[in-house]
Amino acid sequence: MDEIRQQVIPRIKADYATKIGVWNVRRVKAELAARRAKRRYAMARARVNRGESVEPEAITKALDAEFADWRRMMDEKMRTLNALLRWRSGRQRMTAGKAGELNRLFRRLARRFHPDLFPGDEQRAQYYEMACNALANGDLEMLRALDVATADWTDDVDYGRLTADELAGEIELLEDRLSSCRGDLNRMVSTEPYTLRAKLDDPEWVSGVVGGLRARVEAFEREKTHYDEAYDRLIKEDR
Repeated sequence: MDEIRQQVIPRIKADYATKIGVWNVRRVKAELAARRAKRRYAMARARVNRGESVEPEAITKALDAEFADWRRMMDEKMRTLNALLRWRSGRQRMTAGKAGELNRLFRRLARRFHPDLFPGDEQRAQYYEMACNALANGDLEMLRALDVATADWTDDVDYGRLTADELAGEIELLEDRLSSCRGDLNRMVSTEPYTLRAKLDDPEWVSGVVGGLRARVEAFEREKTHYDEAYDRLIKEDR
């Protein structure tokens, strides 16, 4: 589950951002521009109908206030997209051998450090956080260093001193935890973004989604052009 959260899902999100997310953001930008152009024309037309002169600066100020929420939403989408693109640009593709070593090392270190296995051990918890960060960043050298630095630590919990009854209770707790983890894992791999993994590897699916987004972008751009031209005509007539 940690591997999926720290490695697989970030890759899926970054892959989605580069193939489809950029088009989603462009669609939102085009829609915002079209809505704003339509609203600008409507405000100018209303002033003309009332026998008032069109005041572009006043209209722009009113539009800025009216579309403030849209602008904030757009800015948030851009920040999210840029973060994913930066993550993607900073990643180097690993060979299958190195990727396998990365995951094997993390699993070993997780057994050595995991807070659930060693509750209350702050030092192991700190090392576990470092291992998680290394996994997320694909930092194989860091995982190797952590493995060497703590090679003398036990990787497993010592159950040797438990009585039979205590051991039976511990087994029951571990079985409950395992069942819960299986349920969490099944939910994780059966919902987005994980389920996008196979779709993003299908060029036809990606092309179909991008084609639909491109068509919407073009429609919004035509709408914006229409209202921009209508607004310009009003300005000329008002003069």
